[in-house]
Amino acid sequence: MSSLRLEPVVRESFGIEAAQRGDALGVKLTGTGDMAAAGPLGDYLKALQPEVIRLSVSEVEFDVRALGFLNSSCLKAFISFVYGLASLGLQCRTRFLTDARLPWQRRSLSAIERMSPELVSIADT
Repeated sequence: MSSLRLEPVVRESFGIEAAQRGDALGVKLTGTGDMAAAGPLGDYLKALQPEVIRLSVSEVEFDVRALGFLNSSCLKAFISFVYGLASLGLQCRTRFLTDARLPWQRRSLSAIERMSPELVSIADT
């Protein structure tokens, strides 16, 4: 199996780091998902789509537990990612790991889960 070809994103108040685990990808987000993060997140998720295809990934797990905020532009980037894969006919599942102590995380992401419950799930930890 080939290795992931994505560099981490490191900004002053936002970061993304991915790792391959078998036929799944784990993507950890840290910091603040505000307007300054929306562009880098959108670019990263666009670059992640071909990697999912190339590596034949069955699941992408986004760990958002270390995010202190997630604005609507960042949510839109996740929606574009999920629907981009689905439009290609891929049955790649998307899972979000949220911090149960931060209920806004689940509330914010639940819209994505409701749009595509067969492909998107949320797990509180």
